[in-house]
Amino acid sequence: MDPGQLPGRDEGRVNRDGPASVEMAITQAGTSDVRGEPMAYVLTVWCEHHSKGGIWMLKVLSPSDVDAFIERGFVRVESAYDPQDALAAQQVVWRHLEEQGIVQNDPSTWQKPLVRLNEGYDSPEFERCNTARLADAMEDLVGRGQLRQRSTTAWGWWPVNFSLGSDVPWDVPRQGWHWDGQHFRHYVDSPEQGLLVLCVFSDIAPHGGGTLVVEGSHQVVAKFLARHPHGMEHKAAIAEVVTTHPYFRSLTATVQAEPAEPGERIERFMQPHVDEDGITLRVVETTAHPGDVYLCHPFLFHATSQNHRHVPRFMCNRTAALKDRMRIFGPSDSRRLSPVEESIRRALG
Repeated sequence: MDPGQLPGRDEGRVNRDGPASVEMAITQAGTSDVRGEPMAYVLTVWCEHHSKGGIWMLKVLSPSDVDAFIERGFVRVESAYDPQDALAAQQVVWRHLEEQGIVQNDPSTWQKPLVRLNEGYDSPEFERCNTARLADAMEDLVGRGQLRQRSTTAWGWWPVNFSLGSDVPWDVPRQGWHWDGQHFRHYVDSPEQGLLVLCVFSDIAPHGGGTLVVEGSHQVVAKFLARHPHGMEHKAAIAEVVTTHPYFRSLTATVQAEPAEPGERIERFMQPHVDEDGITLRVVETTAHPGDVYLCHPFLFHATSQNHRHVPRFMCNRTAALKDRMRIFGPSDSRRLSPVEESIRRALG
């Protein structure tokens, strides 16, 4: 049923040139549960994203968000869960850090620049972060009903960045670049990870330890995996990309192989670079607030960055496995192409 035709809704429609249209419906609301005063109207907006496979209904993201994800490989969802719930969940992680002698109110105990808590947590604080807004945003990109699980009971792992690399000037790193998925063999249509979900539980300012991503790199990886129809192991696949693709070979080159003056790598890699296939690549530093989430393409190259702010950064990666393999080759079936699938098809041409 068309959402504008739902009972009790008067629809107004705005048609736009380009890939999207917006439907708006106004619904008579009841009374507030706080003051008991009438709330006149609630505005509901539906966005339709037109892809090669049909119309894709969006619940959280805008059409421009989807277009940016397809082209760049990531999108930021602000307040995917409540910031206060994020800070409450952060306190759970602090309690686990205190078991190692790392005390929140005593910076003298923050001796290790980076502390890895290789475990997932489930508590009422984290359960409140399992919001419909987050799940709906994820499904905006992978398809309605395509997630194996809309919620998680294991929030983790936790690379808590206290002051990594604060003793040297901030720069674009040479090491640590990868896309995720060490637990499965990689194919261009692998279902084991439909998205890389970076969940933020603290403020992350510039040069504050935010994850670095290579914009556009998902397209490079899609082309690479398509050339290996029998799949590749995770470590071997990354090694081949960083040694055969000129951009990534330079990004990961040793100082001995490719020395650079201070600031040279920032200027070089954080500016757009167009590779021989016409793909625009650029290193981007992510910043965020508690409750924000970055939804990243599963093929997106990323790396840890230095934290010069000396403000502990709390973030974890959440998996988003799919029920079915992605439909990359051949005609579409009755289920419309998701933006993740469409991004891969576009990369392959």
